[in-house]
Amino acid sequence: MASTRQLLKTCAAGVIAMALAGCTAVAQTILAPRPDLTKFYLLTPTADTAAPAAVQSVGGDFAIGLGPIKLPPYLDRPEVVTRPAPNRLELSKDARWGESLQNGFTSVMARDLAAQAGTRRVIVFPWYNTVHIDFQIQIDVYRFETDGQGNAQLSAKWTILDSTGKSILYTAESNLTQPSKPGDTTDAAAALSRTVGDLSGQIANMLRQVRSQQGAHPA
Repeated sequence: MASTRQLLKTCAAGVIAMALAGCTAVAQTILAPRPDLTKFYLLTPTADTAAPAAVQSVGGDFAIGLGPIKLPPYLDRPEVVTRPAPNRLELSKDARWGESLQNGFTSVMARDLAAQAGTRRVIVFPWYNTVHIDFQIQIDVYRFETDGQGNAQLSAKWTILDSTGKSILYTAESNLTQPSKPGDTTDAAAALSRTVGDLSGQIANMLRQVRSQQGAHPA
């Protein structure tokens, strides 16, 4: 009888030891440090890859006041946003913007617009009252993300105003698309950058027309 009790005690101790070992292994797995899979992305100006001559495509230097630029509130976050369906947004678990999208969009637009409009003088809103500008560009962005097929979408209303910022010289809406590889955030960021370049190109083309009309009909 005594030997049986001893055997039972030994077995019980073994089971407890195994259970504790298992719990320890599970705890170590759960609490073990995990690699940070977060990746950071930036918009880039198409002006960086444009031919140097393109910067001087318009004669004469003039000042552009750029802004305000408004992005929709749902983009005011670090996560990269995609729109897999018209009424659904998805936030990436590991893809982040390296800077606020507002700042990135504005910076890229300023550089692209300077290159495509042919001026070195692009002043970002807000500016001092003592700063002279020849034209003001306001932009209201409705959407700026990729869809379920990987297409980068930029929809925005933009307005060209005179030097006082009170008279509208031209206003339009643009809906721009650039393809990218579905699920490839690096390619998506590049495609979104190209849509900003396309928008700046449309604005620059209209600025040429407005300046030409002003030259033909001086005040």
